[in-house]
Amino acid sequence: MIRDKRTLAVHAGTRRSQYSEMSEAIFMTQSFVYESAEAAEARFDQAGEDEFIYARYGNPTVRMFEERIAALEGAEDGFATASGMAAVHGALAAMTHAGDHVVAARALFGSCLYVWKMSWLGLGCR
Repeated sequence: MIRDKRTLAVHAGTRRSQYSEMSEAIFMTQSFVYESAEAAEARFDQAGEDEFIYARYGNPTVRMFEERIAALEGAEDGFATASGMAAVHGALAAMTHAGDHVVAARALFGSCLYVWKMSWLGLGCR
């Protein structure tokens, strides 16, 4: 089913809590409650897809955002980062290895050039 982008912008990725709120709840927590240290350890070891264990790894609010942006872009999934430079770093880290050659425009954003020269060149990428 193809939906209008305006509908996707409002409703894609919507998740309701057990309280059946009218719009998404905003989860501003950093961590989640566990019965014991052992229970927390077990959750970290066995957490599955869409199970939130620690907010820096994801939470329901961020997941809704990722799903909504993916729907708007027609993508299979999305991944949110805290900044544009975090996104650049994640993309480079995921796609390059020592010995790789990367072609880029000279007009890159200054911080991208800095990261490239200070990090990736030192790791053996050219």
